[in-house]
Amino acid sequence: MSKKFFNKNLILIFFISIFLFSCKQNVIDYNIDIEKAPNIETKPFSFEKPMSKIEEKTVITKKDRDKLVNANIKELVQNRKREPIQMKGVYLPAYVAGNSEKFDLIFDNITNSEINSIIVDMKDEIGRVTFDNTSQISKELKTTEKQIKDINSFIKRCKEENIYLVARIPCFLDNFATRQDRNMALKTKDGRLYKDNMGYYWLNPYVEKTRNYIKELALSAADTGFDEIQFDYFRFSTDRGIRNVEFSDEMTGGKSKIEILTEFAQEVYQELIKKNVFFSIDVYGSIINSYKDQWNIGQDYPNLIKYCDYICPMIYPSHYANNTFSLDVPDLHPYETILKALNTSNDVINKSFDSTSHYGKVRPWLQAFTANWLETYMVYEPEQYREQIKAVEDSKYDEWIFWQGGGVYKWDSFK
Repeated sequence: MSKKFFNKNLILIFFISIFLFSCKQNVIDYNIDIEKAPNIETKPFSFEKPMSKIEEKTVITKKDRDKLVNANIKELVQNRKREPIQMKGVYLPAYVAGNSEKFDLIFDNITNSEINSIIVDMKDEIGRVTFDNTSQISKELKTTEKQIKDINSFIKRCKEENIYLVARIPCFLDNFATRQDRNMALKTKDGRLYKDNMGYYWLNPYVEKTRNYIKELALSAADTGFDEIQFDYFRFSTDRGIRNVEFSDEMTGGKSKIEILTEFAQEVYQELIKKNVFFSIDVYGSIINSYKDQWNIGQDYPNLIKYCDYICPMIYPSHYANNTFSLDVPDLHPYETILKALNTSNDVINKSFDSTSHYGKVRPWLQAFTANWLETYMVYEPEQYREQIKAVEDSKYDEWIFWQGGGVYKWDSFK
């Protein structure tokens, strides 16, 4: 081998070594922000410096954070000093609960039936807070309009008959707070308050003051003496007009609708457990097994059920489209509709959790109204009430609650 050839090879090896070393350094310097890049292939590399060893030890991924929260919740629940009841409940609007003449009749019917629970509005769909509370934001916005004049006497009377009390809070549907503080409301891209096709305004869950307002109401109801806090309208609007709402990255912080609501549920649940009360969340029946619906409104069924004591799917037969569950008109088949909806719930839960997991119980909302707006419908009498209850029992569940918007029930159904 000639000396000239040997020198050429040494030079080539030298340059190859420099090139490989440079590539190695570049690979180390290129960090991917995994938290913001779920689809790594579509995200460019960033040119941030690698973290120090100390920084690496302090970073907690979202998955690890959720594990810590779940472990904390499981421990809090195990140490809670009260036992749940087997709830059989009805909803009463606050204006009925606060009317002594009407409530006396209802109270007599309740105490002579199997009903052991009342769900009553703390905040109604319009946004009025219905009884005295300690929320500073409610005070600031002047949203309290007492429909139950003496909440302490109301609670005392119910407790004397061992009636379990639930404070219902329609979270983000609100015509009061939204107009008192526009910054708390959903807005369209041209800056106007978003209004749905029923004329309702909506609070913005991404706004911290909105979340603090709802949390203040929940904690106040717990301190007042309610056994359980129930979040309704814990979602985003379903109207098509929601497409015109501004959801900028600056506002959302890169969080999806599901993420912001799930994180809020985590936070509230931990606070309420510490106050020794139960927490429930109402959800659409359609989101049980539809990821598209979950994504659109922010209700993730197998995720939310981890952060409440009870998940309450609204599985009213009248609310399902024709041919759902292979039923021509679900409203005409109350037993079959409830049974199939709850069996679907069972399937989702069994696939999502094992025996060591903590998750809430399923407690469905049932139909106590006649859906006369449908082209084909059935008048709901005691027979239809009992068919729904039987479907719940046949699905291996043992709790239920009935909804009639005015609090008018066929009390013979509960004998």
